[in-house]
Amino acid sequence: MQRRILELLEQSPERERSREELDEVLVGIEGFDPSNVLRAIKGLARKHRVGFADRPHKKDSVVSLPRDVRRIPEEELFELLAKTGGGR
Repeated sequence: MQRRILELLEQSPERERSREELDEVLVGIEGFDPSNVLRAIKGLARKHRVGFADRPHKKDSVVSLPRDVRRIPEEELFELLAKTGGGR
């Protein structure tokens, strides 16, 4: 189920979904048990595979994939520092 949650998040343009949206697919369409969905989300959050903002209502609880990290090459970093006056 964790793999399926990650797939659903990757398919979303924002790379996030509410618990309500995940339940609609996983419980309503695919037939998973609701308590297992929450358990899978919490397991992914413990492993730092997703971010999870748990709120009192499912529609307000958000599960999201981490943002892609872009490394800045040293040359580009030095240029940025020079432009901002930090590379004196």
